[in-house]
Parts: sequence; structure tokens; C-alpha cells
Amino acid sequence: MNSEFRSGPGRLRQFIIQHSEFIIVSLLTGLCLWLGTANSTLDAWYYAACARHGHELLLPHHLLYNAVGWLWAEAWARFWWSFDSPLWAWDALFALKRLNALAAGASLLVLRQLLRLVLPAGKNVWPWLLLAGASFGVLRFATENEAYIQPVLLSLLGSLAWARYQLEGQKARHLVWAGCWAALACLFHQIHFCWWLGLLLSTGWYAGGHKLRALLLYSLPALLVPAAYVAALPYWHQPLTLPALWRFVFHDYYAGTATGSVSGHGMLLSVVNLGRTFVQVHGSTLALLRLYPGLWLVVVAFLGLLAYAGGLVGQGWRQRSAPATQPVRGAVPVVRAHLLILGLQLLFAVYSEGNAEFMVMVPALLTVVAGAGLPWLPARAVATLGLALLGWNLAFGLVPSHYLRFTNTGIQPNSPLLRQILLEPNSWFLLDNHNLTLNQLHYRTGRAAGAPNVLPAPTLLVQRPGQSPARLRQWLRAQLQTGHRVFTTGLGGPQLLDRAQLVYGNQNAELLRGFRTEKVDSFPTAFGPYYLTEIR
Repeated sequence: MNSEFRSGPGRLRQFIIQHSEFIIVSLLTGLCLWLGTANSTLDAWYYAACARHGHELLLPHHLLYNAVGWLWAEAWARFWWSFDSPLWAWDALFALKRLNALAAGASLLVLRQLLRLVLPAGKNVWPWLLLAGASFGVLRFATENEAYIQPVLLSLLGSLAWARYQLEGQKARHLVWAGCWAALACLFHQIHFCWWLGLLLSTGWYAGGHKLRALLLYSLPALLVPAAYVAALPYWHQPLTLPALWRFVFHDYYAGTATGSVSGHGMLLSVVNLGRTFVQVHGSTLALLRLYPGLWLVVVAFLGLLAYAGGLVGQGWRQRSAPATQPVRGAVPVVRAHLLILGLQLLFAVYSEGNAEFMVMVPALLTVVAGAGLPWLPARAVATLGLALLGWNLAFGLVPSHYLRFTNTGIQPNSPLLRQILLEPNSWFLLDNHNLTLNQLHYRTGRAAGAPNVLPAPTLLVQRPGQSPARLRQWLRAQLQTGHRVFTTGLGGPQLLDRAQLVYGNQNAELLRGFRTEKVDSFPTAFGPYYLTEIR
């Protein structure tokens, strides 16, 4: 009995070592399934409303995301109905966040296969999986209903097939599958055109004497993309013409909801958001530290782990010329291809004014490039960095977002603000995040048309074309004189630093100077109450 007792820990340790990769993937997937955000974005509410009510299922910027979400929500509803649980059955937003959590877990499994192909023999894969999966860009969108995780899974499948093509005798079927997966990813989000393009250019570069054949094998599946967009035109009652197809594909750019430019401000946001792809840094971070001083221990531990990982990296750098730390020879094309993809994705993110959502694939790409291209990096350093990121992002990202309420306008079906908006159609509501409220109304009521009495807060309202502070005040006086009540959530309450605050600031009090204001309701949040104030 004593020998069995002593051998128990040994068997457990051996089991952990043998299955470390699956343990990491299971741990991260389980955390994402458990810690879905309770503070969903306005886009998340909109996509959930579309999936719940079958509205606008084929959006041009990410053609298939809502359609797949609708199928998943329907399957989810039917499953829970079989258990006589209508509450869970109708919570489409909950279901869609869990779909993204599962997609994130599947992405890590595909990344595992890819890394096992390109990492040197005997090199641990699990530290790289921890590093990629613990990055905030992955955790953030794996716990939210946004359209960025599922195409990463598809693009990684394309990269896996492409790596097999390079490393397993350049078999045609691998290249065809690479083209299929990469093209399908573009139908889930157009940003993945950069990934598809990077694999295309790399295919031509490494094809040797059969460039045309290789390029055709990879490119032909991409015909699926225009075919899908053509098939979607009748859904929007558009003619089957080239101009209609062109405008539909680039609808968001024509509509102004997607823009591009290169500026100093965009470069600054790009640097900030690249950092936030790995570490959660937000206006809520300082607020959380003030609210829970014990979180300073997380800060100290994070910095200590970073210092330790940095020391290990320095030690690995000094020993990088050793034969055991040289790259796998056949993996060089894979490394260079993914370095090209990484560069293309970052360039497009910079062009898109530093859009953080367009950097969600960076951790996976960087893992492939660094893991296979820099084999001298110590596995312990990578694991330490991954552990540091996981601890920080749980403490300042997933856990607060799941358990605390940052805003409180329409999360519950019986929200007093949503109820008041519906009951007082002749009153005006100037709200801090009016699009969030409109999408919550869409989700709760099934009415796709936005409530006309919901407008942005004064600071944002005066940014609209043709508006000015003087015109705003004139409009307010006219509404009050005709007996219409006007409310705003833009006065008082916590002011968390975010992108809107950085760009526009908060001028609500200044713009409403000269008007009498009175708080008529409050909405509790973790950082203090928001107020509904009547302007008189």
C-alpha cells in the first residue's frame, strides 16, 4: 500500500506531462465558457438581436457570422426546450458567447497541431498555447458575441493545411484545403483577406518550378467568396449586377462605419491596442484598484513574473548559437509566411486607425513565428509570461467583466430605462451610449427599427454633421417649449477612461449650462450609480 501511495503523485505528474497541451486548452476553454462577459458591447447586442429574431443574417463585413449565430441560437433553443427551460432557451446572447468560447478552444487545438509540425523535436508546445490563449485579445472575444474568434479558427485551419503542404511533400490536397479554409475565413470577417493573401504570396514564392499550378490550386477555392456574396444579393433585394455586388462587398466603407487613414493619432492607438491585445489596460483598471486594493498584489506578482521571464529570455539569448536551439529547417517557409501575414494584419490594423479588433489574430501568429523562428526562447520563459498574462487578464479582465456591472441600462429584460423609453415615445433620451441602448431594445422587443426618441449624449450629438452647441441649445429650448420631456445619462456618474473619452472628452455639463437639471432615477454599477437626469 505504501508503494502505491508513493507512486500516486508520480503517475499524476506523468499524466500531466503527457497531456499538458490538452490540459491547457481545456483550462482556457473552461474559463471562457464560465466567465462570459456581463457587459456586452453594442455590436454584441446587435448580433444577438439578429440571431434571436432572424434579422439581417447576411451582413457584408462578416457575411456568415450572423447566419451561423442564428443556426446556433435555434439549436440552443430547441435543446433547452427539450428540458423545459425557456429562460435558457431564449438567451441567445448567452448561447452566442459560449459558441465563441468553443471556437477559441478549437483554435488552440488547431494551433497545437500547427506548432507540433514546426517546433523542434522535444520542444514543449503547451507554454506557447498558454501564451496565445491567455492573451487578452483572445480571452476578450472568446467571452463576447463578436465576429473575430471564429474566422481565426478557420484561418488557422488554412495555415495548418498550408504547413502540411510545405512539410509533407507538397501534396495538392493540402494546398486546396488551405485555400478553402482561408477563403471561408474571409466570409466570417473580411479582415482575414490579409491572412489569405499572405498564404497566396507565400505559395507563389515557395512553389519552385510549379508556381502556376500551386497558385491555381490555392486560389480556385477563393471563388467561393464572390459566389457567396452574389448569392446574398437577393436577400437584400439588390440586383445581380457588378456595381451592386461591389457596393455590397464594401458596404461598410461606403456607409462610413468602416474607415481607413494613416495619422499620428491612429499610430498611437495602434501601439496602445497592440499592447492591449496581450494585457488588459482600460479605464476600469485604476477604478478596480481603488475599489479592491488587494489587486495590487496581482500587479506586484505580474511585474515579478515579467522580470523572471525577462531574465530567462536573456539567458536563452546568450545560448542561442547552440545546435539544440536552431530552427527546424523545413519550418522556415512556414515561419516566413506567418511573419508576412502578421505584417499585413498589423498594417491593415494601423490603416484602420489602430482598431484593436483587427489584432485578435496577432497572438496566434506571433506564437507560430516566435515558437518556430526563435527556438532559443526558453520554454520556462514562455510559460512564465503566459502565466503572468493569464493572472492579470483574469484579475482585470474576465472576472470583473463577468461578476461586476460596468453599465446598467438594459441588461435585464425589466430594465427601468428601457421601459421608460418604450412608455414615453414623446420624450427624448440623450444617452451616453445610445447605440447600446438601441440594440438592447432591438434584442428585447424584436423591433429592428431604432427608437427615434433615443439620441447621443450632448457631447456626441454636437459632433454630428450640421450640429453645433448653439443649435443643440436651440433644439432643447424648442422641445421644452412644446412640452416634450428631455432626459440624459451624461451628467454625474462614474467616468471611466475609454476611447470616446480620449477622443471627445466630456462636455455635457458645459453644453447644458443655462438649463435646470434634476436627477430622476439612478442605475447602480460597480463603480457608482449612473443617473437619469431631466433637463428643464
